[in-house]
Amino acid sequence: MNLLMMYTAIPHTTGAYLEKALRHVASVRTCGPTISPGTVAAWNLEMIADRVRPHDQECGEARTDEILEGLGGFSPDWLLFIDSGVWFKMPILDDAPFPKACYLIDTHLFPSDHLAIASRFDVVFLAQRAYVDLFREKLCRPVYWLPLAADPSIHRPVPSEEHFDIGICGSESSPTTQRSRRLSRLALHYSVGKKRVFLEEMSAFLSECRLLFNSAVRNDLNMRVFESLAIGKCLLTDSVSGLSDLFIPDRDLIVYDDGDLIGKVQFLLDHPEIREQVARNGREKVLSRHTYLHRARSIVRMLTDFSQAIHKGEEHAAHSYI
Repeated sequence: MNLLMMYTAIPHTTGAYLEKALRHVASVRTCGPTISPGTVAAWNLEMIADRVRPHDQECGEARTDEILEGLGGFSPDWLLFIDSGVWFKMPILDDAPFPKACYLIDTHLFPSDHLAIASRFDVVFLAQRAYVDLFREKLCRPVYWLPLAADPSIHRPVPSEEHFDIGICGSESSPTTQRSRRLSRLALHYSVGKKRVFLEEMSAFLSECRLLFNSAVRNDLNMRVFESLAIGKCLLTDSVSGLSDLFIPDRDLIVYDDGDLIGKVQFLLDHPEIREQVARNGREKVLSRHTYLHRARSIVRMLTDFSQAIHKGEEHAAHSYI
């Protein structure tokens, strides 16, 4: 398959991880803008600024013929747009002579905006299962659940001493957010490691923690779940839509609520053999089913099936999970 990917080039996003994986299973060219220095500064990403790489074809508001000319005559079978959190005008959606698919990540934050964007594509992949039925109803076109994943070359165990009881990587949140409140409760009883780092440095820091922590934002099944498990530590996370379809609670990871969070942390710290077994189970599950290479293969398979069904004049049946 000849695949033209379009997203804002940011080195630690789903678009970058998927691009690397898709290049193993398809002929890929990329286009789109590169994150600007202003956005790098605003998002406090200076520590990975040297990892920013431009696309095969830089394009802001270029139309299809201009993009393809810049790619030396590359003939796409599909355009695949990836939500990277930085939006830009896409005239190619109005005049492309090939079908278009999108992978939307943050529908839980801006569902109406994402619904409007999805209406411009022939096939829609959503990272959040909770919105699949709504998008199908509103769009009347194929909408598939495609969960996020991990990149084992980056999200992996790093041998180190364990300095913290429980840890998390991420942005500093307002003290009033649910995640901040939970972390504050944990800090009353345990050593809590918090740091804003990315890529390999994130894996190195989290490897210094006995347990890893996640608290979802608006019921999202986020990247942290998959990345934490791939790093090979026991993860405590709240329950969100789709989680139990992918992982077995108390076997692959630990699911908590506000009433039992402290008790579960204490139990796992008191029983290292149990937390280490859960950690092994979770990492094995991610490596066997939930890497970006798995997602890349699913995308190519589903788009190929769709193209063949259209070619045969058949109605393409939508599935809720890939």
